[in-house]
Amino acid sequence: MTGIDAKADNDVLAMADAVLLDMDGTLVLSETVHRQCWQLFFDSWGVDVADTEYEELFMGRRPSDVIVDVAGPWSGSDAASAVGIMTEHAVQLVSTVPVVPGARDLLRRLHGFGIPIAVVTSAGAVWADRILTDVLGVRHLVDVVISAEAVSDGKPSPEGYLKACSSLRVPPEKCVAFEDSPSGVRALIAAGVRDVVGVTTTTAGADLMRVGARWALPDLLPDRVLSALGQEQHQLHPSHDQEVEAP
Repeated sequence: MTGIDAKADNDVLAMADAVLLDMDGTLVLSETVHRQCWQLFFDSWGVDVADTEYEELFMGRRPSDVIVDVAGPWSGSDAASAVGIMTEHAVQLVSTVPVVPGARDLLRRLHGFGIPIAVVTSAGAVWADRILTDVLGVRHLVDVVISAEAVSDGKPSPEGYLKACSSLRVPPEKCVAFEDSPSGVRALIAAGVRDVVGVTTTTAGADLMRVGARWALPDLLPDRVLSALGQEQHQLHPSHDQEVEAP
């Protein structure tokens, strides 16, 4: 049991031993920056990638995996060099990245509850540190950060989330997690995390719930999150074609 006391047994956060969070799209609204970086990459190869194809194949995944896995004129090229160029471009734009409403306050509230926090991101360590330290100002509240360099296989592989759970010494089924992309939700489900909150900043709630999220919320405002996760048991698990309404 965590530091949250005097709460009902069916309060999901009260029963959680740790919270796992994605970063880009979940804590910060950085997709515009990432789309610009990928466009820089596509332009260098003279390729047009439609938004639908980008969302399906590129968004929410580790760039080094995508460059290897997705066929294109870049096949066989130096993925590490391309990722380095994109990272340099992204870092130049870090000050333009907005924060998901409620993200800072939720992390502070969780820390105050005594709940261990892990951030698991498809981004590299440099970008993760700039976001958590400079943009969010919460790096000191986060117990574990798993970045792209720490795993052999990126999302939807469960490796990153399993590493986070191992570092926290908490079983996946005892965690509550937050993700904004289908690949991230799939990674959590494959890791054995049952209580997944879909954050609908980049993907429709129905699509996140279809791949395993149990809730879908538009932001991380603490009162909204705590209210949604503290509902009666029969309300906690809406059907996969129904999004939890924002109050």
